[in-house]
Amino acid sequence: MSNLTPGTRLRVLHILSGDLWAGAEAQAHTLLKNLRPLCDVSAILLNEGELAKRLRADDIDVTILDEAKLSSRKIFTSLRAHIRQLKPDVVHTHRQKENILGALANATTVRARCVRTVHGAPEFSGNWQTRLQRSLERWVGRHYQDLFIAVSHELRDHLAIDYPGLRISTVPNGVDVAALRAQIGPVDFRDVHPTKRHLGIIGRLVPIKRIDIFLKIAARLRQENNSDFQFHIIGAGPCRLLLESQARALNIVERVTFHGHRDDIPSIIAALDAVLICSDHEGLPMVALETLALDTLLIAHNIGGLSELADYNTALLTQPNSPASYYKTLTGIADFSVATENFSHHAKKNSEQTMALYSAMTAGP
Repeated sequence: MSNLTPGTRLRVLHILSGDLWAGAEAQAHTLLKNLRPLCDVSAILLNEGELAKRLRADDIDVTILDEAKLSSRKIFTSLRAHIRQLKPDVVHTHRQKENILGALANATTVRARCVRTVHGAPEFSGNWQTRLQRSLERWVGRHYQDLFIAVSHELRDHLAIDYPGLRISTVPNGVDVAALRAQIGPVDFRDVHPTKRHLGIIGRLVPIKRIDIFLKIAARLRQENNSDFQFHIIGAGPCRLLLESQARALNIVERVTFHGHRDDIPSIIAALDAVLICSDHEGLPMVALETLALDTLLIAHNIGGLSELADYNTALLTQPNSPASYYKTLTGIADFSVATENFSHHAKKNSEQTMALYSAMTAGP
């Protein structure tokens, strides 16, 4: 329970990994940036990187507890010391390691209200150590966290199985549309192939993202002698060499560009004719929302939080998650340049919903 007097701003501490710049990190950055006018927000990250850089640019206090140099025990000790010093009203954690260490550090110090955001379902079954860590995370959640925030209704229903009786709320991810549009600049690939339709897939090169399906779509179009499309893979990850080998085996190297990590994602999205998401599972990916916000066509697997985008006229959802399904969708499109109607996933709405949850939690016992 908070002892805040009327008019006092809440102190909110977010604990995140920050090792990557992916959907969860992009959403966390957007949330913290838009929470800053509403409360005193700070962050502890376990890695220096893009998230830390962007948070500092938005004048948000960042502390790094480098997991490459510190053991989990030392991180836990440092978290406890930092929480004692800051005395936050709310501790908000993201992802597994941070959920465990952050919630326990809070529970053994100031016992602030503790919140967890769940950005997506677990990606891997893992070995016995991974399963043990997940069991510990569930136990910590049941005993030491007061509220779970799911980014989609599908994730909320999944959480209700593991955490029956605990508070679970859905707060969809949000996009700062004005900031996104302000970042748009020129890209080179439209000049190289000015008459082609440009299709992109954006994300980490890991198995769950199913970049292999994207490559097989290109191969199917080649088999049909359809040369209207160029394919762009934007992102880095452990599967890159395997995917490049697959592109060579499918004889589509001239149709596919591996761009690696790019810092100009808004420009990329705006320049594409369509963004594809072929993942086996997603929460509510920021790339999907950014695509809609920038009036680029989204073609996505009808799964998880993506299903909740069906009402948008520029979101085409496909099932099953197969090259043939995407091929049918792509070749049936008459006009790639349709503007998104009634875009509602705004960052301000997301932060206001989150802030309302914080306020309700700290208002009483």
